[in-house]
Amino acid sequence: MRNLPKPNQLKMFQSILEHGSFRAAAKALHQTQPALTLSMNELEKTLGAPLMVRGPGGVVLTEAGKLFESRVQVILRELERAVVDVRQYSSLAKGAVTLGSSSLPIFTVLPSAISHFHENFPQVSINLKEGELSDLLPALRCGKLDFAIAATVSDSIPNSEFIEEPFFNAPFGILAHREHPLAQSTTLNQLNGAKWYLPTSQTGYYSQIEKLLFPDGHQTRQTVVRSDTGIAATPWILNAQFLTVAAKEVLQVPNLGQQLCIIPIKKPLPDASYRFIYSRHFPLTQVAKRMMDTLRWECQNYPWHYKVKSEPISQVTDISLW
Repeated sequence: MRNLPKPNQLKMFQSILEHGSFRAAAKALHQTQPALTLSMNELEKTLGAPLMVRGPGGVVLTEAGKLFESRVQVILRELERAVVDVRQYSSLAKGAVTLGSSSLPIFTVLPSAISHFHENFPQVSINLKEGELSDLLPALRCGKLDFAIAATVSDSIPNSEFIEEPFFNAPFGILAHREHPLAQSTTLNQLNGAKWYLPTSQTGYYSQIEKLLFPDGHQTRQTVVRSDTGIAATPWILNAQFLTVAAKEVLQVPNLGQQLCIIPIKKPLPDASYRFIYSRHFPLTQVAKRMMDTLRWECQNYPWHYKVKSEPISQVTDISLW
């Protein structure tokens, strides 16, 4: 195999692009300009093609440079993650897990999963972002999240840049205050004219459900209030006579079950398929994989009230063995 570029050459190349010139990049890297020029000449020699030319307005990429530049950021991020994986493995997993999740896991399995995870990895910090699928995808795309837990109707999201792993399926329903005048409705037609509170979502479960709720596109700004999260729906349902769509398990949250009910629509809503989603460009760190295993274990052992179908754990069946 021919010689490969050195990591410091990739960093120098990226710095030149970020700062727009060899002079500014050399200053930022605390190197001399001739040394930076020599490294770039060696890089171009290794690749067998010129990557950039200097012009009056700064550095301009060649066609080969544009092709190379599109991959450099991914290469450096992968290298950084590889270093993190090794260091975490050799230092008892010091580090962080950053995950995104829609509301149901936050109400149910996430708190106990994080508690169990910290029993085994007390030095790992957990960062959590709540949101629906369309809110979490941009953060996954740029590597700000290790993985997300989100609900879909179909088997996959229409984007090949992400990897999905099944987590669990959960039944959903239309929720209302027990004293809502439409609380005993049995058809969707009877809900025409109702006020709705729904999470904003351009993809995932809620984007599909709206097609069932509003098949003719008759929703209006006066009857539908939207927000980034499902948790925020609670005061609207309790105090403002709104309806929402949520997992039936939410009724097991203390005090909510006494005040809310599921509208007994004869044709049930489709179950939501909760999935782990992460980027193909940023493979999971070891601690992120352990967090996902912990969540799977917790899901299988959680005291679900409504029937939930969880995916089997392929390797780890007892987190106490870690």
